[in-house]
Amino acid sequence: MGMILTSAFAMMGVFFMVGMYVAGAIGLLSLLLMYFFSDAPLWNILGNKAWETSNNFILIAVPLFILMGEIMLRSGIGDRMYNAIARWMNRLPGGLLHTNIASCSIFAACAGSSAATAATISRVALPTFQKKNYDERMVLGSLAAGGTLGILIPPSIGIILWGVLMEESIGRLYLAGFIPGFMLAFLMMLMIAGLALAFPSIAPKEAVSSWKDRFVGLLALIPIFAIIFMVLGTIYMGIATPTEAAAFGVTGALVLALISNSGPPIMFWFLEKANRNGGLPFLPQRTRARMLELGERYPAIAGQLRESMSYNMEMIKAATLAAARTSGMIFLIVISAFVMSFAFVRLGISQNLSAIVISWDMTTVQLVITLVVFYLLLGTFMEPTAMLLCTVPILGPILHAADIDLVWFGIISIIISEAAIISPPEGINLYILHGVRQDVNAETAMAEGVEAPKSTILDVWIGVLPFMAVMVLMIGLLIVFPEIATWLPDTVMGKRG
Repeated sequence: MGMILTSAFAMMGVFFMVGMYVAGAIGLLSLLLMYFFSDAPLWNILGNKAWETSNNFILIAVPLFILMGEIMLRSGIGDRMYNAIARWMNRLPGGLLHTNIASCSIFAACAGSSAATAATISRVALPTFQKKNYDERMVLGSLAAGGTLGILIPPSIGIILWGVLMEESIGRLYLAGFIPGFMLAFLMMLMIAGLALAFPSIAPKEAVSSWKDRFVGLLALIPIFAIIFMVLGTIYMGIATPTEAAAFGVTGALVLALISNSGPPIMFWFLEKANRNGGLPFLPQRTRARMLELGERYPAIAGQLRESMSYNMEMIKAATLAAARTSGMIFLIVISAFVMSFAFVRLGISQNLSAIVISWDMTTVQLVITLVVFYLLLGTFMEPTAMLLCTVPILGPILHAADIDLVWFGIISIIISEAAIISPPEGINLYILHGVRQDVNAETAMAEGVEAPKSTILDVWIGVLPFMAVMVLMIGLLIVFPEIATWLPDTVMGKRG
């Protein structure tokens, strides 16, 4: 058994160091271990595991949530949401830095994707910050860290994958993510306020918006909350499963995107045509007269309908292709992870690792802290989804043997994955922010007829460090007070026996 363990970890280390794709690395590792150390029918097992994984009803929610996030990314809804929230946050110490965190928290609750959240909010926010005297590193740090909330605040793709691999209730995990997710956002905002009071130069004072502007701006949040209700409301009301709720969310996001991208003239044109053709007889005469008046006041410009339809089709095509690429990558890793899990169980690797860890005679807290440190180190050079999927087959039996609450530790592992997303040097959100900043700088320089300023990713690395410290604090609070994650699911769904 010692030879099998040594071979497994040696091969895994070599595969990752040479830069092999994650799915290929863990898939090849599983095949080699089974070929040399087992007499099981290898190809039959591989086919069966691929079919069982692809046929999992809950996993269908993953591409649907990714598609919903891609549609939201391209719909323009994020722009209006950001401006509406800014009117409420600009009076706080730190000004628009709070808007970054709040916007990411709300957008994450309907997009479910860290990459989509970071890309959308940063694209809206960075041009605004360039016109003001904010500390650029804090701006980049708040955007990168805020985007990570997309994998903790439900709906979350990471939570779905954890639930499927650990065979835990997705609804219970969603409920467990609410309080830690919004608590983490609050701690980030508290840290921003403290730094702004201690070092006023990082965030200039903003002009306070009037109450009228604030309440009018709330109208822009209606589409966001409508999608949140379609997804989370239908799950907790017992109307839909997570997969069905994801389908509701995609439909709602698509309808809102089409309305958002068409503009009032197109809407009124459709209403006016339907009204003239007697298509809306159920409406009161006064309402139909008003619609006719609006149709005449906002006539559709020649060719505008064709242009709008063409734009929307391109948006749908781009969102679908992006979702297909991301989903294909995730599912290939998931299939490989299930194959590796089977190989480890078949060869007794999981059982032996569990026995070794139990022989260390650590307390639950000591074991969890050890795993947290392990995850944080692993996250510095590994993508978070891959990190979860690679380690769960190994750590799952250990967690079961140590009788650790998988819902509680699942939330801790998701927060660690968040930290991995912004952990230098390989955090994916860091590269998204750096790429968006370069694009915005180039666009601004072109508009002004000057050369774009040189920038390095080092600014993003430095900017995220205070937010990573907040994440470590949140993990510490969860270890000391597990009820932060377990109280809500136990209250709503009842305690487990």
